[in-house]
Amino acid sequence: MSQKILNIAFIWNQHQPYYHDEHQGLFIMPWVRLHAAKDYYRMAEILEQYPDIRATFSLSPSLLEQLEIYGGEQATDLYLNVMKNARELNEREQNFLLKHYFDIQHEKVISRYPYYWQLLDRRGLNEPGQEELFNARERYTIQDYLDLQVWFNLVWIDPEIRQHDPFLQGLMYKGRNFSEKEKKALLKYHFSLMEDVVPIHCRLQEKGQIEIITTAYYHPILPLLVDNYSSLRATPGLPLPQRFSFPEDARAQVEMSTEQYRRLFDMKPRGFWPPEMAVSPETIPLLADLEFKWTVTDEQILAHSLDLEIYRDGYGHVLNPEVLYQPYLACGEGTEVPIIFRDHHLSDRIGFVYQHMNASDAAADMIHRLQVIGDKLAGSSGNYLVTIALDGENAWEWYGGEKNDFLNALYAGISNTPYLKTVTVNEYLEENPPRRKINSLATGSWVDHNLARWIGTEHKNKLWDRLLEARMAVKDFSERAPEPYRLKQALSSIYKAEGSDFTWWVDSMPYYLAAPFEILFRQHLAGIYLAMGKGIPSSLGEPLLKAPHGEKSHECVPEIPVCMVPSWKEE
Repeated sequence: MSQKILNIAFIWNQHQPYYHDEHQGLFIMPWVRLHAAKDYYRMAEILEQYPDIRATFSLSPSLLEQLEIYGGEQATDLYLNVMKNARELNEREQNFLLKHYFDIQHEKVISRYPYYWQLLDRRGLNEPGQEELFNARERYTIQDYLDLQVWFNLVWIDPEIRQHDPFLQGLMYKGRNFSEKEKKALLKYHFSLMEDVVPIHCRLQEKGQIEIITTAYYHPILPLLVDNYSSLRATPGLPLPQRFSFPEDARAQVEMSTEQYRRLFDMKPRGFWPPEMAVSPETIPLLADLEFKWTVTDEQILAHSLDLEIYRDGYGHVLNPEVLYQPYLACGEGTEVPIIFRDHHLSDRIGFVYQHMNASDAAADMIHRLQVIGDKLAGSSGNYLVTIALDGENAWEWYGGEKNDFLNALYAGISNTPYLKTVTVNEYLEENPPRRKINSLATGSWVDHNLARWIGTEHKNKLWDRLLEARMAVKDFSERAPEPYRLKQALSSIYKAEGSDFTWWVDSMPYYLAAPFEILFRQHLAGIYLAMGKGIPSSLGEPLLKAPHGEKSHECVPEIPVCMVPSWKEE
């Protein structure tokens, strides 16, 4: 009797919040650019080296739109605005460099490069205050600032790309005393890698090696847009803001994503990644109406939908694998959509555990765990699917060899392991349609199978109340004085403000991390009133978050003036 094939679906979710502030003409954070240079292109390139490995990539529309904006002639971000000639930097710009140009993992990344580590040590390893920055400036020369400009942007390029490019390799070998000409040439690599993100994914999808899926445009929590009181289903008694219920916004966010997908990839999307894997019964007819072929969420949602437990032994192996490792038909309001459920434990091992292990040992551990699943399912009828789904970018800087050592070992190991077969989700479902139904899908997300990460605290609720106030103003504007262009602009700002990342950070993260998101949220709301030709409510000028004692408040304006035409694009 031959061994049964175990199907494995890797789903890498690539997402960035919408950082672009149209009114100031810049990105207030650089993470689209930096993760494109380090992760988005390289994740696809690694996969291409293993033709037997299949994977699914969720590319969020907000990420794709920002990549397109960066391709414009005047695109810039706050971090790029301090890339001027080091001799021309003023004290404020020097402070910005010293504060933000070590924004990458210190122990796993910066410590690998002796002179970059020296520059960090000279500043101090802890987050500096104003006095520390003042004192640190005394220890830096003009050349030090130039070297810091180069090192930060250099380490945000994937190490394998650096290793195989003669120019980048030369910078690594040189280590210090960089020139302004080298700095300009380095930045061009960032823009080149951003330009290549969509083409490499297109190429791999055309070859059938990957499936590209989409998500709601600006990454809102769809169940909360439909009705934010649906959060009470998983968390009874949760203190809530005023009721927000705009199912038309949920539909618009998904419709916009399908339109963008068709434009970029010349076909309709088949799969849908719910932002933060947040689902509810009301999301099923929305996806069915828009003809999505499948969606995905977390195993905890499956357990609560079926009112059962996913049992694991002391090693984390699932004891009832037939329940978790198969697709279902999620039903709602007379419609149905195939749905798969990720293995939470295996996904978290990649996201949080394997960074502490040798790459080859980590890959071997994952392969062993997959083999155990295959052994447990050997006597079961039908074909099964193990879904490993997680963030495709943020874990890697915590790995000793970035993503490269681990993924190379994992993909090579699976390629050489009989009876393990990677698939795209749509490929699997076409041959293995769901055999079971879920008539009552639980409402929740990957975070504790509820929605409390985005609602239910003092400041999260205040964000919802401000969003509701603005949304009602747009509704009133559409009914009283329909001006198509103004209404379109106002709704665009509403959709941006509905993004999940604002309420994700507020009341859940330290002030210095959450404050920029709260500021950007208020700027999106201000854009709503500007679009309608109305005055901006004075309340939007007041931050909801207060800086802790001794910490400088974040400002609503950029710390660094906007440079409309970056010098590295002049040549």
